[in-house]
Order: sequence, then structure tokens, then C-alpha cells
Amino acid sequence: MGLIMVHAGGNITQAQRVRLVRFGMAVGTYALVGIATILTCRLGLGRLSTNQWWFFAAFAFIGNAAFFLFFLTGFNLHFSYPSLTWAQIFYSTCWGMVALYALPGARPIVLMFYLPAFSFGMLSLKKGQYMTLTGAVMALYGSLLVLEYLEKRAGFDFNYEIFLFVIFGILLLWVASFGGFVSGLRRCLAAQNREIRESHDRIRAEMDERKKAEAEKERVIAELRYTLSQVRALKGLLPICASCKKIRDDKGYWNQIEAYISSHSDAEFSHGICPDCARKLYGDLYTEGDALQENNFCR
Repeated sequence: MGLIMVHAGGNITQAQRVRLVRFGMAVGTYALVGIATILTCRLGLGRLSTNQWWFFAAFAFIGNAAFFLFFLTGFNLHFSYPSLTWAQIFYSTCWGMVALYALPGARPIVLMFYLPAFSFGMLSLKKGQYMTLTGAVMALYGSLLVLEYLEKRAGFDFNYEIFLFVIFGILLLWVASFGGFVSGLRRCLAAQNREIRESHDRIRAEMDERKKAEAEKERVIAELRYTLSQVRALKGLLPICASCKKIRDDKGYWNQIEAYISSHSDAEFSHGICPDCARKLYGDLYTEGDALQENNFCR
């Protein structure tokens, strides 16, 4: 829908919130210019007729109301530059032309208030956009001077007006150049920060993958250790004959104890004869020395 109020369940996005805050600051600038215009008239430096006052106020109200609705509804997102900074600055300069035309005696003061309006573009407008805006403002200002010259306005000093025009143009060009530089520097830093965040995300993802791989490796090692501990280990109840000491295997066959243990474990047998059996079988030939020698041989 393109409506900013619909995003994320009706929440205003952070970028749109910043635009609304900046718009509020711009409205404050309009108020300051209005107050300065009133003071100028009070001090006798010029005057606006009733119709000019109504036009001056209506021009400011209609434009700011339109921009506010654009930001509030998200309509500004349909434009290539959703901040509408260029349009807002240009509109404010057009509004300022009313006071610039109606208060020729206070023209330097009115021109001074153009600089705060131009400063709003320092973080968003590119140098080319700034230069285009400067050219548009100077064209409007030049058209106003041509109109006054053709009307043969009383007190019109051609040399003085040209002097103001040149000085004002130089100031705007400087602000445009500096603003474009600051804006470009900001975009460069933003790009670097974006690259740093992307690198950080990649490194973090790689670390997470390595942690997962390490955990999986530990799990596999634990399983292998457990499996290895279970390999060819005799456990459980062994059915053994009380007389001949044969063991019954899983298939029901009776096996010699040596054969069964050899097939079900990693043990190997080295046969010998213990002293008791030696006395019993070979009592007439057996001596303690023979038993000791036999034991050493069996080991």
C-alpha cells in the first residue's frame, strides 16, 4: 500500500520518524522567519499589506500541511527521494520570495534566512542536487529583480541589488559545495559502516557454524568412545556349565571357555598349569622350584 502507518502493525519506521522530526525542525524555521518578518514590519523597515500577509501565511500553511500528510501517510515513499528535502527547501525559498519582494528595505535580513533552509540538505542532498537547487533559487531571485526593474520600483538601486545578488549567489554556492561534501562524506561513512556490519555478520555466522561443527564433533567423539568401550566387552549373564565349565553361546551351542572368550573379546590365552593342579597330577615329580619356574614361564 505504501502507507508508512501500516508497516509493522501500524508502527512508523525509524527512517520515517527521522523525517518527521526534521520536518518539525523545518516548521520551526518557518516560525522564526515569520517572527523576523513581523519584527521587521514593527521596526518600520517595511510593511506587508493585508492581502500579502494572508498570502504569506496561507503559502506556508498549505505547503507544510501537504508535506506533513505525505510523511504521515507514507506517500513520500513513492518518490525516488523519500525525504523530499530538495522539494521542501525549494518550497521554502519560493515562500521567502514573498517577503523578499514585499520588504525591499530589509532584503539582506530576508536573504540571511535562506541559509538555515539550505542547511537542511547537508546530510541528504548530493552536490549536483545542491547546485541545481542553488541555480533554481538564483533564477527566482533574478526574476524578482527583473520584475522590480520593469515595474520601476521606487528606490530601486540597480548597483546595490546586483551587489546583493552576487554576494547571495556566492554564499549559496559555498553552502552547496560544503553541503555536498558533507553529504558525500556521510554516504562514504555509511557505506563503510555497512561493509563493517556485513563483515561482522559473516564472521559471526562463520563462528556459529564452527561452534556447531565443534559441538557435532564432540558428540561424534563421545559416541565413538562409548561404542569403542562396548566393542567386544563381555557383559551380562553367561550360562556356564558347573562341571566342565563350558559356556553356552547365543545359538545354544556349548563352547570351551577359551574359545568363547577368544571369540567375544580381544583376550588371548597362554596355557600353563597352576601349582595346585601340578601337585594333583604330577605329585611324584613336582617340586616348589618347578612350580616357581612354571609360574615365571606362564607369565
